[in-house]
Amino acid sequence: MSIATVVVTEAQYSVVITDDGGATTVVTPPTAISLTISTPGPAGPPGPGVPVGGVAGDLLNKSSATNYDTAWTSTPEVDALQFDLTAGVDPVADGQLAWNADEGTLELGKGGISNYIGQETMVLCRNASNTVTIPKGTAVMFAGTLGASGRIKVAPMVADGSQPGYVFFGVTDQPILGASDGYVSVFGKIRGINTSSYAEGAILWCNPAVPGGFTATEPQAPNLKLPVAAVISSANNGTIFVRWDTGRRLQDLHDVEANGGKSDGDVLTWVAAADRWEAAAPTGGGVATDITETKQVIASDYTITTGRNGLSVSPVEVAAGYTVTVPASAVWLIAD
Repeated sequence: MSIATVVVTEAQYSVVITDDGGATTVVTPPTAISLTISTPGPAGPPGPGVPVGGVAGDLLNKSSATNYDTAWTSTPEVDALQFDLTAGVDPVADGQLAWNADEGTLELGKGGISNYIGQETMVLCRNASNTVTIPKGTAVMFAGTLGASGRIKVAPMVADGSQPGYVFFGVTDQPILGASDGYVSVFGKIRGINTSSYAEGAILWCNPAVPGGFTATEPQAPNLKLPVAAVISSANNGTIFVRWDTGRRLQDLHDVEANGGKSDGDVLTWVAAADRWEAAAPTGGGVATDITETKQVIASDYTITTGRNGLSVSPVEVAAGYTVTVPASAVWLIAD
């Protein structure tokens, strides 16, 4: 048990004290009374109030349908989350998520830039150079990986034909310092770059003459033809829309094998046994030319097509180990 004192000082109030036996004591002002409080009895049902416990950042969660049954949690479950469509949060800080009315989607702040959910795809990458910064708005290509971290290394895109088109990766959405990480967009808008030298709606190609740069003029082969962006807003503080594209080479088609050595005048020839097109010297077939040239030394096996005749101009020699096959009813004429 314990001793407590009740003091009444305000003239307009009085205190009524009732013990377990039903006796009452009225304390009127100005007066004081000491009373004995015995050990409390069983607790009654929970009432309104905030439960004890929890840590900083926890939310109060309704645990059941029972009144006042609540608990602290760091992982609340909700049926839906409604964002304020008129909040106009600007800027959206790193780690924040807010509704962007202009883009009609949620805006996620990360790494000092914004990602518009469902409208942009970007990847955190590492600058392959240890010293040279890659500016914002630079076309970049694969340049390896950073060990087992899963981080992709990038470098300014080289589009002069010395690299295959499939190494193109995207466009930097922010400056990336040497040996540092930054975001690269593969699809979506990049805002805040100088597009004043281009017309709105212009298609931007990777510039063969400037690694990482753009040109509004379609490059000529053997330079890569990579139309990777479009100008949305032409201004010093302009906007482009990135659309990932690696272009195509004839020899990269799935049914073409032409990655080996090639010579002037070679053509694509269908090779039924391999079920593919291959680069080879022409074999005739009625193509109109000013002068028809024939080889003086045949250094590969050759079969005249059924239903056709062959013509060579003397002198002609079949190199050792090779055979020219002339089908029945066909003629191979060697003219002097």
